[in-house]
Amino acid sequence: MKRLILVVMVFLICFNFKTSAQEFEVPKNYVLKVVQDYAKYEKDIIACVNWLENTPLNIYEQKRIEANTFFMKWLTGSPTVTINLNADIVTKCTDKNPQLMMLFMAGWTRFSLENSYSKDQQKGYYEGFKTIINVYKKGISIKKDKDLEDIIELFNKGELENWIKNNVK
Repeated sequence: MKRLILVVMVFLICFNFKTSAQEFEVPKNYVLKVVQDYAKYEKDIIACVNWLENTPLNIYEQKRIEANTFFMKWLTGSPTVTINLNADIVTKCTDKNPQLMMLFMAGWTRFSLENSYSKDQQKGYYEGFKTIINVYKKGISIKKDKDLEDIIELFNKGELENWIKNNVK
């Protein structure tokens, strides 16, 4: 009986993941021309970031391209969210897995939107790293990366925020 319950629970979790992964739809015919246009899509951007983070990199490839395009078009014109990257730090942690750079910016953006357009660079870095750590740990379509694993170790020890404070100027 316990085995049956376990099998049913695993099935429900997997089914729930599959359906939730498909719930986000990239807006069709979106318009990003004036300041007011960007505010209309903020909830879609948060949903997009969640979808990008939670959906394995090796499925829904066309949808991922469309979601990344929507996200980048929104971010590059956004009057409310600004990301200041230290290229040495972020590139070092994403050079083996370039798709993680987009996810880093996505995590930072989600943080900013969920926190009254926060401009806190330290927390933006933390949330960006947290997002790529979540994707990296899944190990799907990811190459092993010592530099990122060092960041993960700091995160696991609760030392990442302090490391960011000392290394991001």
